[in-house]
Amino acid sequence: MANARKRVARTRKRYVWVVIHCEYFPTTAPPCERPWIDEMVFHVAGSLRVAEEYVRIHQGMPYSWWKVERRAVDEADSNADDRPVTTFYNHRGTKRANPPHAWARKAFDKWQAEEALASD
Repeated sequence: MANARKRVARTRKRYVWVVIHCEYFPTTAPPCERPWIDEMVFHVAGSLRVAEEYVRIHQGMPYSWWKVERRAVDEADSNADDRPVTTFYNHRGTKRANPPHAWARKAFDKWQAEEALASD
């Protein structure tokens, strides 16, 4: 038995996909010139496919968007330099190549103008 090799357990890194809803949030009554970006975790999925399905089903306001971040399950084992892989989606769940801050801000300003007209 001295020659028997010890089995080394290989641990594969496990991931979850965190679904984050983002939107512009007014800091004052309309018109708000400097809104905050509000982010809230809505869902945690076991695969990217399930996360994307969640985003498509749960649509938001036109001035909102979704972020899906891939995170290691046990971050204590991960490298401190590991950054989440982030994918952006618009309010309807369509994948975006870039962060959608600019078009969401335009939609927010349009919504504020409509709210101001409706309150008059």
